Amino acid sequence: MPPLKYFVPNTVTALSLLLGLASVVLSAKGNFELAAWMILWGTLLDKADGTAARLCNATSEFGVQFDSFADFVSFGIAPAALFYYRLGALHSGVTPPVVAAAAGLYAVALSVRLARFNITTGGESIFLGLPGTLMGALLASGYLTWAKYGLSTALLELAPVYLVVASALMVSSLRIPKLKLRKNKAVNAFQLANVAAGYVLAPLMLLPEYLFGLGTVYALGGLAWGFMSPPAAEPEAGKEPEERLAA
Repeated sequence: MPPLKYFVPNTVTALSLLLGLASVVLSAKGNFELAAWMILWGTLLDKADGTAARLCNATSEFGVQFDSFADFVSFGIAPAALFYYRLGALHSGVTPPVVAAAAGLYAVALSVRLARFNITTGGESIFLGLPGTLMGALLASGYLTWAKYGLSTALLELAPVYLVVASALMVSSLRIPKLKLRKNKAVNAFQLANVAAGYVLAPLMLLPEYLFGLGTVYALGGLAWGFMSPPAAEPEAGKEPEERLAA
């Protein structure tokens, strides 16, 4: 029987997976906004399980695989289902096969990313390609922002394009820095304040546009950093998600 210390991080991972499943069910039933919020809640849990594993000294290869299954459901299947069912309810000019193909491509791309990064090592300071957790959060918060402000349906009809672009970014070799403490205290304070804001706003289902803005700034700023800061040596791909090694 595994030591009790593994219970906490594994429970957090299991809750993330269950939120992803619940999000899919809600999307199928037409409750799209709550489905999107559940994806964002899964994002918070995905970050929390790694922290719990390190604090409990409960890291193992099993945790990597378990976390990958949870990520595939919460940030692969759930966002794909959200847009598939939402466009179906919209009765737009986008044909169901196109939406299904884009959603399927997105889910496959995330599974490829997770598999690739689970068999490679290194990369303590960077990701190669945009993390699936970030991409799921961007899609969910982007949808919530669209719904909150009643934006043009034309923006939502572009969902297949978003999913295809997201797929390419996740499996790419573009470099993006990980969120971690830096030497600059101002940068650290900015990072911690925004992470704390996410853990307050998402559970309260507030300001999705702020969460979307944070994710967008991190993605675009990180990619810009990657282009402007070529590596001194060829890096190895980092574990995803976020060095999660909880049993």
